[in-house]
Parts: sequence; C-alpha cells; structure tokens
Amino acid sequence: MTAVKISEDILLIELFRILPESRDILMEVGYRRIRELDIEEVVTDKLTLRGFTRLVNLPEGEAGKIFKQIQDLYNKKLEEM
Repeated sequence: MTAVKISEDILLIELFRILPESRDILMEVGYRRIRELDIEEVVTDKLTLRGFTRLVNLPEGEAGKIFKQIQDLYNKKLEEM
C-alpha cells in the first residue's frame, strides 16, 4: 500500500477504499443512517470526512476524536506492512 495522507478533506469513497475499517467507526456516529436511506452510493463520492461530521452534527470535539481514531487505525495498518 502506498502511503496516503489521511485528512479531513478526504472523500469517503477514497477513505473506504484505503481503509475499509473506517466505515465501522463512522457507523457508530451516524453512517448507519446513510445506509438505511439507501443513499450510500450517491454521497460517498461527494462527501468528505469533514462534511460527514457536519452532516451528522458531531460536535467539534467528537469529530476530532473520530478523525484521530481513523488516523490511528491507518497508522497502525501502515506499521503492519
């Protein structure tokens, strides 16, 4: 895997391609609703990680924690390679 910078501006579709496990983290904070509404295919290629946290009205502190969880998971995956 080529190292890619994970930022809050990464599109969800790209994030899920690089780090499929990140979807599980987002499921806990509102991504499940996107699936229930059957709009996943429509929004993942347009919605950034930051946009997602705003869409689900996560407080800034919570959004930061989610982003850190994703970064930590990605860094761990890189170390394992």
